[in-house]
Amino acid sequence: MSGPITVRRPPLLEREGELAVAEAAAGAARDGTGSVLLVAGPPGSGKSALLRELPSIAEVERMTVLRAGGARLEREFTCGVIGQLLNPVLYAAPAEVRDSWLTGTAGRVCARPYDGSAVNGLIRRDIPHRQLLAGLDALLANISADRGPLLVLADDVHYADEPSLRWLAHLAQHVQHLPVLLVCAIRDGDALADEPLVRQLAEAATTTVRPRPLSAAAVLGLVNWHTGAQADEEFGAACLAVTGGNPMFLAAVLDELAAEEVAPVAANRDRVYSARPVRLRDWLLACLRSQPPPVWEVAKAITVLGERADLDLIGRLTGLDEVAGELALRTLSRFGLLVERTPRFAQVLVREALDESMTVEERERAHVRAAEELHLSGRPAEEVADRLLGVLSVRLPWAAEALRGAADAAIRRGAPEAAVRYLRRLLLDDTLDDDDRAAAYVALATAEVGVDRAASVRHVAQATALLSAPRDRAAALVRLSPALFADAPPYVRDLLDEVMAQLGKHELTGGDRELALHLEARARHVGSADPAELMASAWRLRGFGPDPAVATPAERELLTVLLYATTKVSGSTAAEVAGLGARILRREPATPSHVHGVLPLLVDTLCAADSVDELSAWLDSALEQCLDNGGGVERDLIDAERALVALNRGRLAEAGEIAHRVLAGPPPDWARTGTAILVPLSLTAINNRDPELIRRLLADPPEEGANVLVNGLLGLLRGTAAAIEGDRESALAFILDTGWQLERAGWRNPGLFSWRLSAAVLHKRLGDPEAAREIAEQELLRAHEWGAAAAIGRASRVAGDMTPGPAGLALLREAVDVLEKSANRSELARALVRLGKRAKETEPDEAADHLARAREIALDCGDAIAERSARLAGERRAGAGTLTPAEGRVVELAAAGNTNQEIAKSLEVSVRAVEKHLTNSYRKLGVKRRTELAGALRARTW
Repeated sequence: MSGPITVRRPPLLEREGELAVAEAAAGAARDGTGSVLLVAGPPGSGKSALLRELPSIAEVERMTVLRAGGARLEREFTCGVIGQLLNPVLYAAPAEVRDSWLTGTAGRVCARPYDGSAVNGLIRRDIPHRQLLAGLDALLANISADRGPLLVLADDVHYADEPSLRWLAHLAQHVQHLPVLLVCAIRDGDALADEPLVRQLAEAATTTVRPRPLSAAAVLGLVNWHTGAQADEEFGAACLAVTGGNPMFLAAVLDELAAEEVAPVAANRDRVYSARPVRLRDWLLACLRSQPPPVWEVAKAITVLGERADLDLIGRLTGLDEVAGELALRTLSRFGLLVERTPRFAQVLVREALDESMTVEERERAHVRAAEELHLSGRPAEEVADRLLGVLSVRLPWAAEALRGAADAAIRRGAPEAAVRYLRRLLLDDTLDDDDRAAAYVALATAEVGVDRAASVRHVAQATALLSAPRDRAAALVRLSPALFADAPPYVRDLLDEVMAQLGKHELTGGDRELALHLEARARHVGSADPAELMASAWRLRGFGPDPAVATPAERELLTVLLYATTKVSGSTAAEVAGLGARILRREPATPSHVHGVLPLLVDTLCAADSVDELSAWLDSALEQCLDNGGGVERDLIDAERALVALNRGRLAEAGEIAHRVLAGPPPDWARTGTAILVPLSLTAINNRDPELIRRLLADPPEEGANVLVNGLLGLLRGTAAAIEGDRESALAFILDTGWQLERAGWRNPGLFSWRLSAAVLHKRLGDPEAAREIAEQELLRAHEWGAAAAIGRASRVAGDMTPGPAGLALLREAVDVLEKSANRSELARALVRLGKRAKETEPDEAADHLARAREIALDCGDAIAERSARLAGERRAGAGTLTPAEGRVVELAAAGNTNQEIAKSLEVSVRAVEKHLTNSYRKLGVKRRTELAGALRARTW
């Protein structure tokens, strides 16, 4: 036989105050002074859970517990609640004890068994109510005299039958003379709670407690309990926002999420907002429909009006006068469904349930009426437009103007998502002519820049197709930044060429020349994946001469695009690019909106040219303004640029900190950010060899396709991840494949991606020094062509490391000399480490100086790998740090997490041999424990 079923109930949180009140009242009842404790509150607030906890107090106070609960469908069941309270104790008592209780007046209320006059037990229903009250009083007194103090629990008493209510109200009037604690729970807002007997009972209460909504901490605690895991705070915050801290609502949401196996992590917070527990929805609707009709109508009006609801509008929408409207709102408020003193739902679930309860026709009629009332009362355009979003089949003559005005207002207040909604609704209006529709498409494309970049380009192309005048078509296209056209489909390039031909050549003057230059910038950037187009852009830049004009926005925009293309193919020197880039930067205001324009390309260009000092201050100014404006997607984009600048200044810790902040929330929305975030964060992860950052970027990457930049970065990330895990063959394959793709696309500048150096290191580690030296020398040649100090120094350092003897030492000295002039201090530290290690045998004093300086610089710029390598090299005896091949294999396997037994089996050696190799390796690597091996290996492989 199976054991008893145990109901698993959640812990009772944040009810210490209510329990303390109950404990005090129970103590008084034990001493002979009874009282009435009323537990009141809206549905789901935890009244029943609190009553379930009170028997534990009764046990401490040695009280006998009588309990009952009302139910709406049992209100006609005469003496039903009385029976629930008394029948169990009567049946449980021995016959002689029960007979002693039923003497005198008390005996009149109980039928003798099987005489047919009892209802579901021993309590009679066929006697006058005065006799019933007197008999029940006597019975209760007899039971308490025999059993001691009583705890009488009556849940949902507003649903109790009339005789039971009458007796409970009667008992409440004189309970103070009995050793009885009467605890009753009443639901606020229910129409039955206003019945006279219920009010009489409530007014007789000695004390009233109202369980409050749960706090953020309590919600998080219940999430932990329900899921059996430590929930992220963001997930808990979403649960609080959706449920308003209502325990019943929270349990329903968590049950649904548990059924769908949704983990309580930050990335799943949107799943909380989309949760729609069916049972809770049905319960809410049944609860509201059971109320008087005005309550139901007002609830639907609030659903339709949303944040714009007020008493006046609710009255207009429902036809209720002010008094009836206020009464309905008061009922909803007492139900706990409204934010305090406002006609706003406290829980998203309530609004969603009501919205789903309406038919399509009913919902649209309500939105039409709401929009008309808002429009007639002169409300702001956005308030009107919010209602028009729900109107599709009804044509309102003023709707288009309202939607356009709302979109403009949303843009002014920095809410492009709202503007996009209004404009997409506007475009559903079939009364718009071509010019109006084109204007709407242009406005939509502009608003979508920070929301959905691909849709933005698509919609501006649709606008252009509707226009006929060349200037109008050109003006539409140039509303979007050239950066947005990088991945545009071929038809967009054809459209640009067509409009450029219609407008004429760039030799035009005035506004037409500006339009022509703007168009050319976009056309050039569309071809940025074609090597021939890149070279053509480099030649076009040379055609401007040594000192091109940067006076107008169009000139600066085109030059920025040409500079970026030239940088990709190393079509000019770093010094030339840096000089022109600095001139452009000084002309541009440091505003947050620059992230949606062409200037992010200039950031990449100046970083590749090792010219970041002015750029750093410029971005700091833009960030300050962005924070003053509230942040948003611009904050992440600016931070990504700052991470790239920090990386190229050698501030690796700072770059990593920024990158982790950007990725701290949900995965990036690539539709909003494009590659503007991917480039800096990927390069930061690769240079820092940060496995967590790499994991996050690869967990939800942008879609791979024809975008060379995306494919290249993802390939480098996968290669770096494989190298960190010790899979050098796969790492090399990833990196060489990436390099081939970049070369084929014309991206040959080592200042952008130094993939050859990673390949050289891997070739050497895989035992192919000739291939390593060859590819490192290729990189060094490219770096000298480009001329940036950071690129030359980095390539010289790796080439020197691959080259034995004096030639290699000379390359390392050259690396240090060149990097003294670079902004990248981390590269200088790494070059000093390599030079110090190489010079230890021949110039120990010089080597010590190099290593000490390397460590100092590395500590300053947060390069943990260089700092560790410099420290360990300085601490070791000459030659002591070299691992034998056998030691190297053992260390790699141990760092990957293998046990000594697994390593011994894999290498076909004894466990004792493995232990000996590890002991020697710990000493050589300067580590004390197994967990430090992975970090020590990373320090040896950059």
